[in-house]
Amino acid sequence: TPMIVVGGILCAYLITVVFPLPPIHWGGRFRPLWFISLAAHLLKDLVVSLVRILQLAFERKVNLNAGIIRVDLASDHDLYQVQVAQVISLVPGTVVVEVVRHPRRLYLHAIDLVGDDPVARIQAMVHRVESRVVHAFGSRGEIVAFEAELERLTEAERLKKLPVDEAPELEDRKSVV
Repeated sequence: TPMIVVGGILCAYLITVVFPLPPIHWGGRFRPLWFISLAAHLLKDLVVSLVRILQLAFERKVNLNAGIIRVDLASDHDLYQVQVAQVISLVPGTVVVEVVRHPRRLYLHAIDLVGDDPVARIQAMVHRVESRVVHAFGSRGEIVAFEAELERLTEAERLKKLPVDEAPELEDRKSVV
């Protein structure tokens, strides 16, 4: 009835006036080719993960090998963090359980954590999604800053995995000989 529609519109207006959302200032640029790449990879991930979920569902022995994984994001924008979290949550087998704003971080619940380094595999998958999101919606400056921060994060993760005797020595620049 018309009264329900009018009541819904008034209720929605009242909610937006009483509880306004903070503004998100977006200085980026929409890039259709990168967006198509993002959508195509999302569809591919959906199909691949659905097949894997079906395999897990029909196995005789239930062994999900699930865990919580922390992923540090390289982009520094609320909009991109939310978009990455949404895309990751759409893919079956991964769910974002917590979003941390400072530092930019996602905690994911993932299943089927098998193989050589499943944590690094999931983190790399999230960084690939983040890269597509930033390239599809970011400005040139945001893309350059993202790539530099991603390189720094990748190098830091690589150094963490080195054995102690192979790690580079840190020079103490304050000491004078």
